[in-house]
Formats: sequence, structure tokens, C-alpha cells
Amino acid sequence: MSFSSILLFSVVLVAAVYATAFQQQPSKRCNHAHQYRRHPSTALFYASKDECIAANKKYLSRKLGLTKDQVQRLQTDGLPNILTLEDGVLEERVDWLKKRLKLKNKSQIRKIVQHQPHVLAKLSSNLAQKIDYLQTRLLLNDDSLRKMFLEAPHLIPCSTENMEETLNWLQTRLRLDDRQLTKLICRAPYTLGCSVSENLEPTLDWIQQRLHTLDEFTISRVVQKMPRILHLNIEANLEPKFDWLQHQFNLDDDALGKMVQRSPTFLGLSIDTWEVKLDWIERRLDLTDQDLSKFILKAPSILNCNIESNLDLTLDFYIDALGNEREAMRLVTKNPSLLAYSLEKRLKPRLQETRDAGILIDAGCLRRIGQYTDDYWKMALSFVRDHQELGIIALP
Repeated sequence: MSFSSILLFSVVLVAAVYATAFQQQPSKRCNHAHQYRRHPSTALFYASKDECIAANKKYLSRKLGLTKDQVQRLQTDGLPNILTLEDGVLEERVDWLKKRLKLKNKSQIRKIVQHQPHVLAKLSSNLAQKIDYLQTRLLLNDDSLRKMFLEAPHLIPCSTENMEETLNWLQTRLRLDDRQLTKLICRAPYTLGCSVSENLEPTLDWIQQRLHTLDEFTISRVVQKMPRILHLNIEANLEPKFDWLQHQFNLDDDALGKMVQRSPTFLGLSIDTWEVKLDWIERRLDLTDQDLSKFILKAPSILNCNIESNLDLTLDFYIDALGNEREAMRLVTKNPSLLAYSLEKRLKPRLQETRDAGILIDAGCLRRIGQYTDDYWKMALSFVRDHQELGIIALP
């Protein structure tokens, strides 16, 4: 064979090898099933595991705004790791999740990435089916769907079957229609991640036995007002709180049930927090222990209010409006619920409307400003305006 023939054969052979390499090479992504050292001639077309990690860290920090420590914490042991995903895959999955949940900004995306990184590491069609199921089953619009997953990102890995079981149990046991069920879940979406047999059912059974003076319909209303009551531990939370309330306010079972029925949300606070607020109310309003008990039983929702940003400022509002501290104290003591109304959304705007209408501002007027519903307030204000020529200057 001549030299030229040998040279031609060599060129053809090399060309064939490179052609095969180009046909078989995937895009520049990590292949974790084959972590071997590649031949230098083909290294250009592969990204090593370290290169993928570096690329994903760069994406998380530059595009999503995660700090170095936050990125480092994503390297979890025993779970799929999003940092080792093939180059470009993480960004594709984040983009899909962003579009499906209509996430609006980086902080919303970061929240899900930080709380459920392993889900993005093994994203499957099941997640799309799960999101579709929840949106259809609960008749959620896009805003409600997004809010649900942002408030409870741990729902992402929950199975559709388990969530369906929980929804069916809640609807049957609490006798909820579709609208009530949706409202309950939107208030406490993490309820969908609770086990019926291990958490929800035993807790509801205990509540019904402990508050035995309340019927099933009333218990259902309590849970609808505060779904989180089903998440509270019985021995460490609910039982000691009920015992403390009965001892502190000298309540029998019937009075305890009525107190919880009136405003169950205060059960989400600690006993220590209750004690601080009770001390402030007793001292600020100069109440005896007996007066304090009557005061709280009339409006237990006051225990939900913050002292500095709610109670103190609201009391000052009534004092300033009346110009008489003693009269304001007497008004609030007789009507405890007046301390629980919103200053910015109700009290201040209505007081201004009252002044603009030339209405006499006294204790009775301030009580109406606080306690009238929106519809009744509008009717009362309109009545005064329409009859001012007759000398009417007080709210009906």
C-alpha cells in the first residue's frame, strides 16, 4: 500500500471517530450514572459534576438572589440534590414552577427553592397533576393557588392520594360544603399535610370530648374559625391551656366551651403571652380579678391583640376622642370588644366621618362607631345627614 493510500485511510478513520463522537454526545450536562474520566479529545462536550455544581450555585445566587450560606444549606445528605442537576435543568424546572404557580418575584421563588429543594431535584409529572387536582377540587383561582403553596411549600411533595383523603375526611366529619372546605384550607393549607389517622381525627375527638357541652355543628364552626386547632398537640398544648383557663377564670365546662366558641383563635397563643396581656389590662383599666374575668369572657378576642400596637393605642383613641380619661375607661370596661376593633380600618375613618357630619361625639357615639357593622354604619350616617335640618345630631 502506497504512502498516499495509508494517509488517506488514516484521515478517513479519524473523521469517522469524530463523527461518531458528535452523534453520541449529549448536550453539556452531567451524567451522574457514569462518573468516569473522559478522554481529553471528548472532554469539551461534557460538564463534570463539579462544573454542574458551580453552574447551579451561580444560577441560584445571581438569578434567584440566594446567599452563599443559603446555597450551601441546599447540599443536603440523603435527599436528591439540586446542585448536582445537569447544566440548565434547574433553571428549566424553576421556570416551569414559576409559570405554573404564577410566582411574581424572586422572593417567592426563593421560598419554594429553599424549603423544598429535593422536589426540584426530582420534578415529575405528578407535581403538575397534584397542582391541577387542588385547583380543581378547591375551585381556586391563580392567586389563591399561589398563596397556598407559598404559605405551605411542604405540600409540594405530599401525595395527591393523601391530600384527597384529608379533604374528604374534613368535608364529611365537619359537614362542610365546597365553599366552607375551600375557606378552611385557604386559612390553614398545611392541614393538607397532616395525617388523618395520626393527627386530625384523634385531636378532633379529644376536642369534642373536652368541650362536651358544644354540639357537632358548633365544634365545626370552631374548627372553621381556627383550623390550626387541629394541629396543636393535646398533651403539650391544648390540655394545659384549657385547664389554665378554667382555673384562672373559674370556669365550668359550659363557660369554657362558650369562651372557645366565641373566639378560638386566641388558643394559638402561649399561656405566657396571655398572662402578660391580662396583667396590662388589669393594671391599665384598674380592674379587680373578678372584673378582669368578666371583661375577658365578654371579648376573649382581646387576647389576640398586641399591647403596644393595638390595645394601648386603641385605648388612647377613646381617651382623646372623649377628652376624658375616666369616661373612656368606663366605656371600654363596659364594652371590652371596643379594644379589638381596627384603628386604621374602622375607628379613625368613622370618627372623621362623624365629625364631618357634625354629629355629637360622646360615649354612646363611640360605642356605635366601634360596634356597628359596615352596612348599619352607612345607614345610620345617612339617616343623620338626611335629617340634620330637624336638629338630629346623634347616631340612631
